[in-house]
Amino acid sequence: MTALPPAIAAEMAQVRLNAAMSMIKSSADAERQVANILEEAVQNVPTSPVRGSNVNTSA
Repeated sequence: MTALPPAIAAEMAQVRLNAAMSMIKSSADAERQVANILEEAVQNVPTSPVRGSNVNTSA
């Protein structure tokens, strides 16, 4: 197998990096959406004087 010219190898590495960063961003966006849904759900639950009033939902 012959080695790729450095410019092509660098471009391929950049494309792979961009794809990986895009996947990480998509995953982080999805996790943030789940966190927002959970935060809204917690805010809509009435507090009980006995249980659940000391729950810390900050992340």
